[in-house]
Amino acid sequence: MGRKRSFWFTITHTKSMTAEEYKGTINKVVTTVGIVFLISLLVFLAIAFLGGIGKVVGTILSSNLYLYSLAFLSVFIGYLVSFGKWTYFMKKLGVRVSLKKNLAVYLSLYSMDLTPGKIGRVVTAYTMSRIAKIRVFNVLPIVAMDTVTDFLGAAVVALAAAVYFNQFLLIVIVGDLISIFPAFFVLNDWFFNFIKKAFRDSSYLDMITLYGEEYFTSQSKLNKPKIYLVSMLFTIPSALLYSLALYFVILAVTQTPSAVAVAAPSLGHTVLIYYTAQILGAMTSLPGNIGVTDGALVAMLNNVMNFNIYVSSAITIMTRIATLWFGVLLGGVFLLYTLRYWNPTKQELRRLEKRKNRKRKD
Repeated sequence: MGRKRSFWFTITHTKSMTAEEYKGTINKVVTTVGIVFLISLLVFLAIAFLGGIGKVVGTILSSNLYLYSLAFLSVFIGYLVSFGKWTYFMKKLGVRVSLKKNLAVYLSLYSMDLTPGKIGRVVTAYTMSRIAKIRVFNVLPIVAMDTVTDFLGAAVVALAAAVYFNQFLLIVIVGDLISIFPAFFVLNDWFFNFIKKAFRDSSYLDMITLYGEEYFTSQSKLNKPKIYLVSMLFTIPSALLYSLALYFVILAVTQTPSAVAVAAPSLGHTVLIYYTAQILGAMTSLPGNIGVTDGALVAMLNNVMNFNIYVSSAITIMTRIATLWFGVLLGGVFLLYTLRYWNPTKQELRRLEKRKNRKRKD
């Protein structure tokens, strides 16, 4: 009973969590985020030293805060647009909860974006299953589809920009294919069925097939062309809004009295640069694409937009704060807020009281 379990074991071997198990899992996520935060801070320092720390800090401090705030606003609106897709998936699976609770759980997803492959998002499915009073494996397909279609939308936007500008086309195509490959194992049961047949005499079969049938039965309801197409109506606009953050950061840095006079950036080029960097990072499966996306942004801003290295470094740091870290911190606030949904209900308190009374009698 007192044995410690890994984060991976908890989310893949638990049909229903207790409040204690959930809070313990969240503590593991917080530890992961803390470690990645320190790594990210080191990456930011490396970028700042690369560009000349004095010039990079000076560029950041002299930027236009109003324009920079628009970067955060565009990302937040992107979240709200994506929430429309999330509610669409919920409707398709017949999961009903109040708007307030649904939005709180959805925004808490972003706190998990620093877990490897965003696997931590699975944890929020347990909160939703508790609120909606349904089995967790009826919620997991929503989390999976939301994450996968987010990437699909970004891949479409990146490919369109690469084709239009005829830049980074090979990188984008290869990156899209490599990054999307794992999604086939999550969205389709062919590999699951293959594993069942290939290892039917193996002692590990129970672990491999644990709850798989239940998950894919629910997942199959979302695996329809119409559902993917409708999801793109939300995902592509939200993807453009996320990349708009880079556009506003560039404006915030360059359109100031102290900045070197430059022309307003091309919106199309900012989309191309932002998502090419994201795809390069996604290929590594590192938490938050830390390091790779940062370095790619610096290099492309320097080579494509011809910014000085210190300007490119400042823009990269500000963009990552407005996109990745804004989402993680906002999600963290809502993750803490949703802990209230794990407080025992009156019925659960009655059951606990009855158990205690029985034990006393025994």
